[in-house]
Amino acid sequence: MQNLSLQPISRAEDLAAEIARIERLLDERRRELASLQEEMRAFRTLYTRIIGSRLAELSEIERAIREAERRLLGASDDGEDEATSDPPEAQPETRMSLRKIFWTIAKMFHPDHAANPQEAARRHSIMAEASRAYREGDVESLHSLLADERLQSYCASARRNEADDPKSRLLDLKEELITIEFGIKRIKGDALYRIKLKVDDAARQGRDALAEMAEDLDRQIAKARRRLAHLS
Repeated sequence: MQNLSLQPISRAEDLAAEIARIERLLDERRRELASLQEEMRAFRTLYTRIIGSRLAELSEIERAIREAERRLLGASDDGEDEATSDPPEAQPETRMSLRKIFWTIAKMFHPDHAANPQEAARRHSIMAEASRAYREGDVESLHSLLADERLQSYCASARRNEADDPKSRLLDLKEELITIEFGIKRIKGDALYRIKLKVDDAARQGRDALAEMAEDLDRQIAKARRRLAHLS
């Protein structure tokens, strides 16, 4: 006769094995996210120093060229057309739109709505990402937060009690994994990360892609300065 008492033990063992598997995966993803964040901090600093300063200089010269061209055409300084106005991300109405998206996210993911400290920590990581995106005018990341159904699902799900039972533990681990994987996805979808990949690929070929980009920008700056001198 079959010993039925063994069946619950088998289910418990299966649950424990799944918890162990998710914990291992979660540990891997945490290390991957931390590594990506560190790499991107270092690359962002390098990119800003080598490329960002040159882009800012080129932008300023091009603005001066547009102003000089308007003066030559006798146009009023107040009558900037669409081609010479600030980019959309600098427009007040766009900032208002960003603010609206940000507050929508805050209503969904704010840590004050958490049922326990673990959920509050996950919500805090989402809000930290939303705050970064808002500060940097990163509309794409804000929309990604709103559109990620998995994040919405776990934040909108029924509240579980804080009993430390295996099923609740497994659900908590899976939800934390969702949050971390979103962070990895966000970094890998960033335009600067794609630039980093190209720079790394060039380095493996013995080329300094950032130096090449800087040289190209220097040529553009020199050309723009000659254009501005001709208009002055």
